Amino acid sequence: MENGIFSRNCVTDFPTITYPTQQSLITGTYTGNYRKELCHGVPLSDWMGRDIAPPKLRCYASKDLQIYKMNEDLGRNCQTILETLQDSGNTSSIVQFINRGADYIFPENKIKLAFYYLLLSRKRFFLNLIALANTMIVQKLLENFKKPKKYFGNNEPPICSHLLFFTSDILCHAFGYDNKYYKLNLIHIDKQIGILISELDKMGYLDDTAIAITADHGNYRAGKTGSLTNFFEHNGLTHYHTRKNLKGNVNLCGFTGVGFFNFKGASSHKYGWSHPTINELKKYGPKRINLLESLFKIEESYLMYYRDTNNTYDKGIIHLKRKDKTTGNIILGTIEYRGTGNNYKTKYIDEDDNNDIFGYSNDDIASKLIDNRFHSINEWLKGTSHLDYPMYPDLIPRHFKNPRSSDIIISTDGNIVFNYEHKKKKMDYSYNHDIGLRKCAIVPLIIGGSKEIPHQEIPYCKTTDIVPTLLKMIGKKPHKSVIGESLT
Repeated sequence: MENGIFSRNCVTDFPTITYPTQQSLITGTYTGNYRKELCHGVPLSDWMGRDIAPPKLRCYASKDLQIYKMNEDLGRNCQTILETLQDSGNTSSIVQFINRGADYIFPENKIKLAFYYLLLSRKRFFLNLIALANTMIVQKLLENFKKPKKYFGNNEPPICSHLLFFTSDILCHAFGYDNKYYKLNLIHIDKQIGILISELDKMGYLDDTAIAITADHGNYRAGKTGSLTNFFEHNGLTHYHTRKNLKGNVNLCGFTGVGFFNFKGASSHKYGWSHPTINELKKYGPKRINLLESLFKIEESYLMYYRDTNNTYDKGIIHLKRKDKTTGNIILGTIEYRGTGNNYKTKYIDEDDNNDIFGYSNDDIASKLIDNRFHSINEWLKGTSHLDYPMYPDLIPRHFKNPRSSDIIISTDGNIVFNYEHKKKKMDYSYNHDIGLRKCAIVPLIIGGSKEIPHQEIPYCKTTDIVPTLLKMIGKKPHKSVIGESLT
C-alpha cells in the first residue's frame, strides 16, 4: 500500500452478498438484463429462474455443487478478466469458481471440490486446516510460475491469475470479525501474500507484476435472530419447492438482514412463474393480502424496494419505501432509470422533502444529486461513497433489470437476522454482510508489486475499476461490457 495505489473507500456491489459482488469484481461490470444488455446474469447467491417451467432454484452453496453453474449463469454478454486475456498468454484460477477463460483451474474437478467442502463444513476440521488452506492457495500459484509446462503445456508463466482466500469469510460468519481466530487468520493470509511477493521477486517476476488485493464485502453483527414461520402461515403463503411443492405461491430466495421475495403472477401458465403486477401484489394469494403493507409487519423491517409494472430493460422506475422507526410512518421515494451501458443514468426522487429513503438529504454533497436530474454512476460514486447506501440509486435498478431478480426486497437495519435460504432455516449466524451500511458496502483496495505502479491514494473508487486498471497496466483494452474505469 505504501508504494502503490490504494483506497480506503472502494464501493462494492448491491446486494453485498458474496457471489454477485465477486462477479462484478472479476468482470468489471454489474448485473442487468443479461439477455439484452452488456452485463452479467447473476443477481444473487440464491435466485429463481423463471424462464422455464417449473422455475429452477439456484443455490451456489448447495451440496450438489451448483457453484459450478456460475460460469454458465454469467451469460455471454460479459467477460471475466481471464477471458479478455485468453489470447495473450496463460491464465490460472486458484479456488475461485468464477473462472471462465482460465487455462489452469484448481480444484481441477468436482471430486476434489466435494472433498474440500466436506472438510470445511465441519468446524473442528476447518480450524485445523486454516493454515493449510491459505498456504495451499499461494503455493499452487507459485507452482504455476516455477513449473509452467506442467500446468500449461509450455514454459510461459501465467500472464494473469486470481486467487480467493475463502477462509476469512467462513471464519467471520462462524466466529465474528472481533474473534481471535478471524484476526489470526488475516495475519496468516498477510504472511502468505508476503511469501508470494518474496518468491516472485526471487524468480525475477515481481518488477513485471501488479498485485491487486480487495474484499467482496464488509460485515456487521446483528443483535438477535428472528423467525418468519408465522408470517407465511398467517398470510396464506405457501412456499414453492422444485420437488416438494410446485404449487407454492412464494419463494424466499434468502433472508439474513435483507429478504428477497418472489411471487407468482396471475398471468403464469401451469407451473410457470411470471412477475406479478403492482396491483396483484396489493391483493395477493387466497387471503388477498397487500404484500406492500404486510411485508413491513416482519419484525424490524425497515426498507422496501420493488419494480414498477411497466419497466423495460432500458427504461423504468423502482419504488422505494422506508418505515420510520419512531412513528411507523411510511416515507416514499423512487429511482428512475434510462439507457444501457455507458448511456445508463438514474434519477433519485425524494417524495418527502428533506426526509429521503437513504438519508442523502442530510449531506451537503449527496443532497445536490437529489435535483430531479439523471446522473451517471461516477456522479453517484463521488456524491455518496462517504455515506451509508453508497451508489444505491445506480445499483438497485441494475439488480431489478435482471429477470432473475426478486419481486420485492425487504431490508432491516442489521439489528436482526433471519438466516433463511429458500425457506430453509440455516445456522443461527449473528455476523453477516448484506445490508447497505458502509460497514458492508465499503472495502479496501490495494494495487502494488512493481515499482512502476504509481504511488497514489484514491479518495473513492468502485470494485469494477480493478479490471480496467490491471488491463491498462499491460496495454490491453477491457471488454465492451466493462463499467469500471482505470485508476491510473
